[in-house]
Amino acid sequence: MLTALDIRKVRCLDGLHYSFQLVKHYYAGLWETCCKIPTDHSEAIPALAACWGFIDALHRIREIAQSIPGLSAKHQEMRSFLGATSLCEDYRHYIQHLREELAKNPPNTFPVWGALSWVDESNNHRAHTAMLGAQVEGIQYTGCVYDTWEKRWVSKVCLGVGGTSFNFDPVFESVIRFEHFVIHHLRESVSEEVRLHDKLPILSVDIMRAGQ
Repeated sequence: MLTALDIRKVRCLDGLHYSFQLVKHYYAGLWETCCKIPTDHSEAIPALAACWGFIDALHRIREIAQSIPGLSAKHQEMRSFLGATSLCEDYRHYIQHLREELAKNPPNTFPVWGALSWVDESNNHRAHTAMLGAQVEGIQYTGCVYDTWEKRWVSKVCLGVGGTSFNFDPVFESVIRFEHFVIHHLRESVSEEVRLHDKLPILSVDIMRAGQ
């Protein structure tokens, strides 16, 4: 029989499992979608949805991870993950409090939904930035970051808010590393009877009308 502590761990496992899957879903094809924007501006919408969905799901992972019973925030894997993904909290706070952000005087000097940038699909020395929103005087755009020491782009897709760049590629790598650690940690600490299954049990209901 599962104890209250076991159930807490199981619920953390459930929450993390689907949050990791959501991050993977939003990240998959993000760069390819951005590459379509120059010829189809409507592709900016699914690209933006993926960017902000990624950030929100990542926030959930961070919150749940710090709620796991028995896993210290001082653990090396936890500290590394939280440090590598800390910018997520600034971005989520901004979008969650957009009402207050839009009321600022003087106004913010970046696009409301951020500056979306990506590396060209055929020219690795070129990056693009979609000029989202109204072209108001004083608006500033943050583009992709190029590491002159490594001679490469830090990320193929970036979202810029408040003079910072959210670099999706290295953040995603940190997420995957942490997933391997934390899912194994939880599975080792709960009962053998608790396992996630690829096939979901589906409950179906038919409405029967009187006289049928």
